[in-house]
Amino acid sequence: MLKQDVYTLLCHRDMDMASVTLPKILKFLKADQKLIIFDDDSFTTTDINWCLSLSEKVEVITFSDRNSIVSEELKNYPNCLKYRRELPLAFKLLDIPIIAKKGGNRFTFTDTDILYLKNCEHYFSRDVNTYLKTDSIKISVRLQHVFMKYKWRVPFKFNSGYFSFDLHEFDLDFLEYYLGLSDIRNTPWLSEQTAWALLFARSGNSYCPDENQFICREKFDGPSESTLAIHLIGKENKYKYENWAEPVGDVDMEAKFYKSRNVTKLDWIKKTAARLFT
Repeated sequence: MLKQDVYTLLCHRDMDMASVTLPKILKFLKADQKLIIFDDDSFTTTDINWCLSLSEKVEVITFSDRNSIVSEELKNYPNCLKYRRELPLAFKLLDIPIIAKKGGNRFTFTDTDILYLKNCEHYFSRDVNTYLKTDSIKISVRLQHVFMKYKWRVPFKFNSGYFSFDLHEFDLDFLEYYLGLSDIRNTPWLSEQTAWALLFARSGNSYCPDENQFICREKFDGPSESTLAIHLIGKENKYKYENWAEPVGDVDMEAKFYKSRNVTKLDWIKKTAARLFT
């Protein structure tokens, strides 16, 4: 397995949740791995000190720490710079990989609203591109345009809440092109996730955790013996981090991964039909 650090993006508003989720990430890191926390320019000094108090493995990189470095890296990418000014999720798409590339060739990203419950070290030491499969196709571009206009490949049910990525495949030229398109932000908050999906598709084969072990769906009743991790998406799940924080059953259960596939025209037809008739 390749050595890689784990990155997350955190805001002041979510510190209570992070007090539950971040210690669980630290539990599953190897001795030579770090948890590197980026802030969205909302951290207080208290927030920084609290994060650093969690472990010697924690590093905090604030907006002010990295702004000049990232801005210099993007000086010839005006669309990227504009996106970075407009949407804090741009820090996940741009700042983190730009800084991560200075420390190695692969990194893992995890959202702070993910609960890692048991035997999750495998999620942080992948040597192939791996993403989290969600409960539906959620991208910011109309699927009709994906297939007919741009002819892009998109990984099936891609979610960027968790992923491991080879930084050799991080392509700023493509992102500059993508972020300059007029119709790629039909759903603005999904534009970052869509960009990562396209980067994954361009990189070739990728893999996903077993979707009954690593849960990423809006309707979920809580962890079972097969649950290793939970992405707390959906309004009903968002504040269950304390309720669901304890593992159920065998804590040594092995994590499973499967080769992913791309979205097909049949998936597009099914999604269109579901929207029209439900």
